Amino acid sequence: MGGTFDPVHVGHIHAALSVGTSLNLERIYMVLAARPGHRGEPHAPVEARWDMLNLACEPEETLIPEDMEIRRKGSSYTVDTLSEFGAAHSDATPCWILGQDAFATLPEWHRWRDILVHANLIVVDRPGDRREEPQVLADLCHENETTALCNEKVGQIVRLTLPMQEVSATEIRQSIADDLDVEHLLSAAVYTYIRKHKLYSESEEPI
Repeated sequence: MGGTFDPVHVGHIHAALSVGTSLNLERIYMVLAARPGHRGEPHAPVEARWDMLNLACEPEETLIPEDMEIRRKGSSYTVDTLSEFGAAHSDATPCWILGQDAFATLPEWHRWRDILVHANLIVVDRPGDRREEPQVLADLCHENETTALCNEKVGQIVRLTLPMQEVSATEIRQSIADDLDVEHLLSAAVYTYIRKHKLYSESEEPI
């Protein structure tokens, strides 16, 4: 499961754990998008986002922070990450977890059709953000969508209807800038880290 995690919040953790339980996944790697190629520059520096991701994942046995995009130079493209991941974990069948809002933009991603060469796609609904999917995705789903995931192949698309928490990193950042309470939207360790380093506030300190 990838993301800029800017910051990582309870919605991210809940989504990863829910999908893991639903599909009986052994591990969920939380891949930090270091330098995303299809969106603007993250607000917090990559070092801070990596620290927060580690803090958020620490209490959860099945969640493993993954820094391959930090170590890899250049823009962070999902297809490159999945290719590298597959080479490093040849005994696994990778699944890429993403929200329906992100899935709707898939044709805008770098070499997006090659993503299914390396992994299955697990699509979950994002509360309050149901986006229209282009015809090219409808065609892709017609060819590859399934309700029962085969553990020994890639290229499958599975949609999961699971209760998700309606949490927005954008709203969290704005609330912090407005000096509003966001403690209930973050793990205790991440909340403490943000306060310590004054992230997302006008008096933000360098990490």
